[in-house]
Amino acid sequence: MKSFVRTCGALLAILVVQAPGWAQQSPPSTSPIQKLLAVDQLLEEKDYDGALRGYQELLASDPNNAQVLNRIGNVYQAIGSLHDAKRYYDRALKADPKFAAAVNNIGCLYYNERRFGSAARQYRRAIKLDPSIASFHSNLGYAYLWEENYKKMMEEFLRAVTLDPTIFDQHSRSGAVMLERSVENRGAFYFYIAKTYGEMGDAGRCLDYLKKARDEHFKKILQVRTDPAFAPVRPNPAMKEFMDGLTPQTTPNQSSAE
Repeated sequence: MKSFVRTCGALLAILVVQAPGWAQQSPPSTSPIQKLLAVDQLLEEKDYDGALRGYQELLASDPNNAQVLNRIGNVYQAIGSLHDAKRYYDRALKADPKFAAAVNNIGCLYYNERRFGSAARQYRRAIKLDPSIASFHSNLGYAYLWEENYKKMMEEFLRAVTLDPTIFDQHSRSGAVMLERSVENRGAFYFYIAKTYGEMGDAGRCLDYLKKARDEHFKKILQVRTDPAFAPVRPNPAMKEFMDGLTPQTTPNQSSAE
């Protein structure tokens, strides 16, 4: 679990490692936000036991801290305890009904249950609360992909890369879950990501994803030569070389997705 995402880089903190346990790693004079960042680092390092202890200690001094409640949900989601994750996301929203990251994270729980319509509703709700988070848009795009609504998927992917051109290069983000990059029709997925970067004029990333689509034997890869989305990047020499090397030949393993 990546994450639900897209939304979400890690915040770094300086840890003074003296003994096991996050509390012993943070100097007594650190502020609550510094302590939170220190525990976030444990979560990024996948020290789930240490992160959970740290967040619970922070919660003991501030029981209605929506940010901490949401982070505890992140830990439970990372270890696959989805019922507990949902419980803490709900608590975060009770503490702050406008906390968009928790709404997004509930959407990711629905997504992993393959309840894509319910997931999409939560992502749209998160976007309404905070439209500036790229991973909310990319997560919604994934939900549309599973529903084979490619037009809306492209719209959300384009919004995501407009907000953060590196969104599809990332793997996790503290607080807001980004979905794991696991889809069934990988060739189609890579091709549409390439189209998104093509419209943005980002020839490098566009080409990277086109090569992945080709390697997945996406049968409509030749559309790169005519699809208007690729017009901004077709003059690029590397793109020209790539297109010249494409052939209409297919293989038995090629993707049937459109």
